[in-house]
Parts: sequence; structure tokens; C-alpha cells
Amino acid sequence: MSQKWIYKQEPDEEIVDAISSSLGFGSFESKILVIRGIDNYQKAREFFKPNLNDIHNPFLMKDMQLAVDRVATAIENGEKIMVYGDYDVDGTTAVALMYLYLSKIVDKKYLDFYIPDRNIEGYGISLEGIDYAKNNGFSLIIALDCGIKAIDKIEYAKTQDVDFIICDHHLPGEEIPDAVAVLDPKRKDCRYPFKELSGCGVGFKLCQGLNTIYKLPEAELFELTDLLAISIAADIVSMTGENRVLAKQGLKILRKARNLGLRLLIPEEKLATFEISNIVFEIAPKINAAGRISHGKAAVELMVSDNLKQAHQIVNDIVTLNDSRREMDMSSTTEALLQIEETQQEKNYTTVVYGAGWNKGVIGIVASRLTETYYKPTLVFTDGNNGEMVASARSVADFDVHDALENCSEFFLKFGGHPAAAGLSMEKDKFDLFRQKFEEVVSQKIQEHQKEPCLTIDSDVHVDDLNKDFFNFHRKLAPFGPNNMKPILALKNQRVAGYVKTMGKDNCHLKFYIRQESTGRNIECVGFKLGKFADDFRTKTFDIAFTAEENHWKGNVTYYLNIRDVKFAE
Repeated sequence: MSQKWIYKQEPDEEIVDAISSSLGFGSFESKILVIRGIDNYQKAREFFKPNLNDIHNPFLMKDMQLAVDRVATAIENGEKIMVYGDYDVDGTTAVALMYLYLSKIVDKKYLDFYIPDRNIEGYGISLEGIDYAKNNGFSLIIALDCGIKAIDKIEYAKTQDVDFIICDHHLPGEEIPDAVAVLDPKRKDCRYPFKELSGCGVGFKLCQGLNTIYKLPEAELFELTDLLAISIAADIVSMTGENRVLAKQGLKILRKARNLGLRLLIPEEKLATFEISNIVFEIAPKINAAGRISHGKAAVELMVSDNLKQAHQIVNDIVTLNDSRREMDMSSTTEALLQIEETQQEKNYTTVVYGAGWNKGVIGIVASRLTETYYKPTLVFTDGNNGEMVASARSVADFDVHDALENCSEFFLKFGGHPAAAGLSMEKDKFDLFRQKFEEVVSQKIQEHQKEPCLTIDSDVHVDDLNKDFFNFHRKLAPFGPNNMKPILALKNQRVAGYVKTMGKDNCHLKFYIRQESTGRNIECVGFKLGKFADDFRTKTFDIAFTAEENHWKGNVTYYLNIRDVKFAE
């Protein structure tokens, strides 16, 4: 726990006072709002009461009319439509959402879905997928969460008389594929107001566009937002603007458990209080496990199933796969850490490791764990197909790893991603040259503040302020995600009231209480992975950075502080 604490800039007191007066919040709550850009009544209304009327017209998106017209033509002419998507959570939820919508307006004999095999076809649109479409009579493919850089694949599809509509949210290259329509809010020529949709979100906008023709009841359309909320949470896109509106709506639908497959993934006792964090830690890993270890098609089959027996079997299989994923993840991470020590990469600006036997489905997780350990832009390589290597990249806060990798693009066969994460494939004989070039690029681009982990603190707070209103206010800030994270607050000069209890496997976690002197009430504190500091907590004063949390159990709600970092007095 060696993070540097950086406080957010203090907001203008006059603006804080104005927000406090207009909204009726205290000065502390108003300060937290202004810090995150909610500095007038209108912004506060949109934030606290996100309304479905606030989402944007889908036809503001470049090529939307072309996409809607092509799907309508296919339906009118009885063409077969294939819904195609990536094998991760965003891709599989996007495929399930589009398939469920189209199945309401198209006979299922004209409709099917396709998820590429991660091990055989790799990421994105594949030649195998196009050939499957051609051989099975599909003349239109709607590609979701992939395709924005599939220039050659789209050209090949045209030779096979297979049309494409691309619904993607990744950064485009200089050239846009010559598909019938390319929906991507990140296109330079796209005037869509909100740029941070998930891949599933772009697919949902196409469904909205189609619904101007097919006129399903709006309630039926928005029932699909449970899948959209899962994609928004799992793909770690901005939890602001349209995403906030759709995520909040999706959580309402998710708690009603209308989708059979999702209902089987959520413990019934958690339904009423299910939040974004539950999706990230409980649902997303299970959905991901299918595509990581076996085949992502199983995840889609679960989410579109209306057969209880079939859904139960898929859930059992997915849970087993997730257990296998955990074992692979831990063993590969252990090997990678040893490799870093043996190759003495600790002094490098980057971490680049390769394991021939590592499963392609877990290298992204391993890259994340290595980034947490060494706090450097990281790539984890393993063997791909036909003698190639594939890699997952993860970055540190505020460093654009996608941009750094673009400076090495002469080595890649395929490449794509985001500033925080990317994927690529490469010929094996280029590995050493690439590793040298990537180290050189990062050493030139990385800034001092990006070399050590930092924790951004919203504000100091006094222990006596931790009352019911304090915790209720935090609940109102949800749903949380990028650009609307839980406030991280700091308590100074504290001591444990009573005992420190270690918990969990190998006593790696701990729990204790701090006392409010004004009320005599104790506040529970939980420190995950802080068990090794138990004696320090028992004997020293300390400052803690924390987030406010709720715990729901058998209808009761309790509150606690989740310790994010600690600094002990010498």
C-alpha cells in the first residue's frame, strides 16, 4: 500500500453554496457534487433523475439511416440475417440484445447468431465467420463490438455477396471499412453527441432506429437494457450522460429478473439490491468465462434462452468454466511473476512477458495483475494460431497504451483497443524487436506522475460526519463507474476502538471499528488484503482513505468503510 495521495482541486465556495441552497444538501455533499462537475441545478436534475427522454436520437449517428434501411430491406425480402459479435461480455450481451430484438419482428428461421472461436478465429470479424454466413445462406451480417478495422474482411465479404453493418465503439483507423453502414460514435465524421457508448450500446441505438419502423411498445424495447447495463459495467465505459441513463434503467430491469438466463446467475436474495459492482464481480466473470475458456456462444445461448432446463445446464457449465479460469489465471500469473524476476525487468519502464502454454482467455487478467504489482504498461503474450503470437495489453492510470502501441504497429498483424487496454497479434520472430521498440516508446512518452500508483482523494471528512445522511447521499450518487466513481475520502489521525479481527484465507483481510466521540457510536472498517498490517492498526494512529459502502443481509442494511489505503504514523 504505497500509493501517493492526490487531492482533487478545491471547488469554488460560491458555487458550492449555490448548489447547497438550490438542492438542500449540506456543504460537504455539495462540494462532492461540484468536484464532479455538477455545478448547477440543470446538471443536478439530469444526474439525480436520469430520464429516458434524455437519451439521444439514434439518427444523429453517422450511417444510422443506411443501417435501418438495409435491415428493413432484408426483412422485407426474407433474407437471412446473422448477428455477429465478440466473445467478451460486451460482445455477447450485444449479440443477445440484437437477437432478442430482431426475434420479435423476424421469424427465427431467418435469424441466427455467431460468436467466433477465440482459439481458432481470434478477435473480431473472421474469414471463417464470413464463410459460414455464405455457406448457410446469410446475406446480411450485423457485427457488434468489432469490425471498425476489418478493412480486408469486409472486402472479402463483398466478394461472397455478404453485406455488413458494423456496430462498434472502438477507435477507428485512418480508413473506415467499406460496409453498407458503419455505426461508431468515435468516427471523426460522426456527430452523435455521446461518444462513450459500449458496443452493446451502439447495437441498442440500432434497435431504437429500427423501432421507428417496427413500433414495438417502448416498454419491450427498454426491457432489453438489462443486457446493456451488464455491458456498460463490464466494459468499463464512462458512467456519465447516456450511459448513466441506460445503466440505471437496465438495473431496474435486472432486479425484476425478466431474463431467464440472467436470473439464474443472480442469487435471489441479492436481486433487490443488485448494483454495478455486483455485475463487475459476480456476473461479468461468469459470462466472460465461456468465451475465455470454451466458446462465447454458450453465454449468448444463456441470455436468449426461454428453456429452464437448458438454461440451468448452461449456468452449471459456465460456473465450472469460471472455476477453471481462476486456476489458469493464478498459475499463469505465478509463472509470469517468476519470469519478470528472472529477466530482471523490474528496472524497465514496461513489463513484457511470454508463456507458450498460457491460455489466450486469461492473458488479459494476467496483464491486469502484473500492472497492479509493478505499475507499468504491460503486455502478456502467448501462442496464437499458425505460428503467431497474441497479446493483451493493460496500462497504468492516465497513460495511453493504445497510442504507444500504434508507434510499434509495423510489427503487428492485427491490433486494436482503448487507451487503457489493447490486443494484438504478431509473428514470433518480431518479438524481441517489438519488446525493444515498445520499451523505447514508453520511456519517451511516460510522465513522472504515471510511474507510481496514485489515489485521488475527493475530500477529508470528520468521523462525526459519518451518519445515516452521509451514507444515503452516497447511495444517490450511484450507479458508479468511470467519470463517476465512488468518492474516496480521507479520515486523519484515527485509532482502533477495541479489537482488530483478521479474516479470510490466510487471514489476509481485517476488520475493526473507529469511534465517533460525539455519539459514542462505532463505525465498522474493512481492509481487504490488509491483514498483514493488523499489528500496526492495533498499536499506531493512522490516516485512511476509504469509500462508503452498504451491506445488505436478510433485509437489514448496515454501513461500513472500505479502506482503499492507509498511512501509519511513525
